[in-house]
Amino acid sequence: MVSDYDKRAEFHEVFMPPVWDRLQTLVRNAFGSVGPDGVIVDIGAGSGLGATKVAGVTDAEIIALEPNMTMRAMLVARLDTAGVLDRVTVLPGSVPDALDDLPDRVHGVIAAHMLGHLDRRDRAGLLQWIAGSLVPGCSALLTVSPEVAAADDKPAIEERTVGRLHYRVTHLPADHGRYDGLFEVLDREHRVVRSLPDSGSWQAVPSGEISAALDGYPVTIVEPLPGVVLLTSTAQTQPRSSS
Repeated sequence: MVSDYDKRAEFHEVFMPPVWDRLQTLVRNAFGSVGPDGVIVDIGAGSGLGATKVAGVTDAEIIALEPNMTMRAMLVARLDTAGVLDRVTVLPGSVPDALDDLPDRVHGVIAAHMLGHLDRRDRAGLLQWIAGSLVPGCSALLTVSPEVAAADDKPAIEERTVGRLHYRVTHLPADHGRYDGLFEVLDREHRVVRSLPDSGSWQAVPSGEISAALDGYPVTIVEPLPGVVLLTSTAQTQPRSSS
């Protein structure tokens, strides 16, 4: 079970913009040279923070894949505000089934803040689809660990003030791929006015798992920032079948 994004969408909007600001330069470097005839796929597009970043650096067509209805509504609204709805297609499917709805060849892929929701088999399938679909010289930008995570037995806390209210997220220590957290809104007197426990499946993706899944595929794998992986296609030939 993944986290319930219908309930946590508000908190997602409060805490994710700084995360995407951190990725802005990587987005520009990875996709800024893709021309208007190119296609870039945003897998697990969420509320469109990544898609709008991509649209801001290239005139390429964008296909945004997002399974959650609430997040899709926010995604369409954000794309409309950015004035890019004419070149962004929003699809409702999820990995792995929705991969069949995507083009065979693409000029870029984003899979940000979603790989940890997949089990190992589906992660490998997605990574292999990316490696086999990228046009030579083109790249995929992946995040493989949460921006903020509990360490050992100590919770991690994120906080941000919005007007008169203070938003707080407490990330509890992970246990065998499970995520548990507490989302809270406090008033000026530090009283909790809303509280939302959250749980689901999430795990960081080790670099060795990515290398193993892509063994034999013509890609380079680099980590330009902690928790961020860049895959770049290096050859014209199709990859051999994975054993």
